[in-house]
Amino acid sequence: MSDIACIEALSKQLPRPLKQLKKISWITKGYVLNDDNKVTHLSILKCRLKGGIPDELFQLKHLEYLDIRENGIKEIPQEIEQLTSLKYIDIRNNQLSHLPSSIGRLSRLQRFYLGQNYFTTVPKVISSLAALDLLDLSDNQVSSGCECLLDAPRLRNIYLNNNELRSFPFHLLKPGQLEELVLIDNPLDEYSGTTRDKVSRLIL
Repeated sequence: MSDIACIEALSKQLPRPLKQLKKISWITKGYVLNDDNKVTHLSILKCRLKGGIPDELFQLKHLEYLDIRENGIKEIPQEIEQLTSLKYIDIRNNQLSHLPSSIGRLSRLQRFYLGQNYFTTVPKVISSLAALDLLDLSDNQVSSGCECLLDAPRLRNIYLNNNELRSFPFHLLKPGQLEELVLIDNPLDEYSGTTRDKVSRLIL
């Protein structure tokens, strides 16, 4: 099935047909084609998906940018691993509480936005994302699992504001490991001032 055929099939499941765009911003819905008529960017925010992700989406092998915010999504299927070109996923404001193990095979994923979901612990699979630079887990109920974040080889920006963290493994940080770490609005019990040389920008 061609990318255009996938988009047509996907559009039939949405309240309104998807439009081709020149570029996608954070408020637009639609898709972007490259010179070979392959879909590289797709935004289906607020499309009332009723908790699931349509199968047609996983056929878009050249997809680099996916915005699927505010759709009541309860689970990401294992088939997400088929989107091997993905560099950016925004799945904020859904109903996720865990991630599939196949997420770890997205070797190009650089930015992952999971804010405003139902996570209570940091998914261990995050440590397997070889290219991940930014992770947003803000506005969840995370209270544990932060150690695995420090095992992600290229993760430099972490947003954990407004969670339930009482501690963070500051002692495991290496000098200069992080560019930005945001922990504001957590009930933290302890903090070591020596962390300042390990994080360029620390917000507590």
